[in-house]
Amino acid sequence: MNFRLAYSIPLVFLLILISGCEKTEKQWQFERKIMLPKEVRPLAVAKDGNSIWFSDPDYFRLYKIDGDGKVLDSITGIQRPMNIHFDNDTLFIPEFLTDTIWQYKMGKIDDLKINERPQAPAGISVYGDTVLVADFYNHRIIVQTPNESFTIGKQGHKDGELYYPIDVKMKDEKIYVADAYNNRVQVFGFDGEHQKTIGQTEKINVASGIALGEGEFAITDQENSRVLIYNCDGILVQILTENINYPTDVLFDNNCLYIANFKENSVVVYQLN
Repeated sequence: MNFRLAYSIPLVFLLILISGCEKTEKQWQFERKIMLPKEVRPLAVAKDGNSIWFSDPDYFRLYKIDGDGKVLDSITGIQRPMNIHFDNDTLFIPEFLTDTIWQYKMGKIDDLKINERPQAPAGISVYGDTVLVADFYNHRIIVQTPNESFTIGKQGHKDGELYYPIDVKMKDEKIYVADAYNNRVQVFGFDGEHQKTIGQTEKINVASGIALGEGEFAITDQENSRVLIYNCDGILVQILTENINYPTDVLFDNNCLYIANFKENSVVVYQLN
């Protein structure tokens, strides 16, 4: 028996298999840019079916657009709308200057009752009956459920402490916080216990927006004009820079990634290929 041949066949098969796996790894690639109306500052984005909402804090308004940038709806008079969220046919709007959370549905707007009053709400996420608010000036996250209301974090720079949080998301009972001016993202359990700190190795300069996808999440590195993609273990897997200019928010939607270019009145779309 030719032992050299017997051992070389499985080795060749293994190399082919590994090579095939490498080829099937998908990466985010720039697809197109949606130009927005002139004189707007898109801070945050939220998906409403095939349409996109974005907040414009500098001009105290929000716009709903189609995939080509055509305006479909608008909300005016909101005193600095920040990181918005869309859930159950409702747009949730944190109004930074009045410490109010608004909910907009079918052309009507009213305030959302929060047991713990925020001071300058910068971000909101709603998952059914669970509400999360980034309480900017109080350096904490407000968590409200039908049965309880509690807070996570306090002012500081250590793990578990926050310094002007601006966005918050939740998945699998884990709470992800854009700890903006600590230049990082922190992950907490639903019990409020700190679990992980992400982004310090990459030298993030203002972490302003978070998006959670399938097996990965994205962070906008605002001052460095890039978006960082991490796997579920918090390991960096990709850095996006093409056509990104001062990104302030990011959003996963199936195989698309939407990025708000705050200083360029555009929303950039990346595709997973």
